This record gives sequence, C-alpha cells and structure tokens, in this order.
Amino acid sequence: MRIVFQKLTDQRHVLELVRAGGARERLECETRSLLFHDFLHYAVESEAGVRDGFWGSLAAGATLADMNQPEPVAERQRGMRREMPPSMAIIERVVGAMSGITRGQAPADLVAGFHRFATSLGADVPAWLTEPMMRSAAERMRRLIGEWRALRPGQSMTLDWPPESRSQGRLQ
Repeated sequence: MRIVFQKLTDQRHVLELVRAGGARERLECETRSLLFHDFLHYAVESEAGVRDGFWGSLAAGATLADMNQPEPVAERQRGMRREMPPSMAIIERVVGAMSGITRGQAPADLVAGFHRFATSLGADVPAWLTEPMMRSAAERMRRLIGEWRALRPGQSMTLDWPPESRSQGRLQ
C-alpha cells in the first residue's frame, strides 16, 4: 500500500491510500494534530516491525472510516465500550507516549515506564518495545516531520506500507 500525504496548506492536508490493484481512498484532514499522530504511528509501527497496527490494518483492507469511527452515543450512554484489540491498544499507548520523546524525553525513561506499568498490571511488555526501537522511531519521526516541513502547498510525500525495511522509509 502507498500512503500519500499532500500538503494543501499549513493547516490542511490530504491523506490518500493507494492499495494493491489501484483502489484508492482519500480524506482531507486537519494537519496540526492528525498528521503528527499519523506520522507517529508510521514511525512506531515501522521501527517495531508491527504489521497489525493502524497502517497494517489499513493495508489489510480496513477503511479510514472503519479506523476512525467513534463509538455511537447510544453505546456510550449504556456504558458499552468497544474493545480495541490488545495489539492496537499497546500501539496506541506507545504512540501517545512517543510525543514525549519528540519533546526531549529519554527513550530509556519511556521504556522503563512501560515496564513499571506492565508489572503493576501483571502484564508483559511486547518484545519490540525496546530503547533502540524507540530511538529509531524518534529518528524516523524527525525525518518525516523534516520532509513534511520542506513541502510547499500542492506537493506530496509518499510512504510505502509495509516499509521496505525497518529503518528505511521511502519519502518522495
């Protein structure tokens, strides 16, 4: 699958998925928060080698609408919560925590925090959640943001999913 991010303005962008066989899905998005979050998912999932996260689910056939569908109000009011698959839940936690690394938090502190949290729940930390993975994800994130900032309105950047390698994404 190809992931195309097209800069419309500094505030808006288009996310387009080009699937095997040529099927396309396109969505105009607000850039300030959504682009950063999408890039964090790409950085974490690619460096961790995770293939069942956000981007892998899309590559497997889920639609952007499927992945972004909020819980219906009626379900929330009845106390019914949709359960996220465990692999997606840990990815979401790591992606959320990664924003701390992009603001200078040490990867070792973040990984140690995940271990403490998992221990308190009697759970395990995924084998891919390591300090070197977090460092390489932070570096990939820096490259993605730098590439994005260099684009002028109307220009695009393209990523492959799955990436060609864990440490090399292809930016165009």
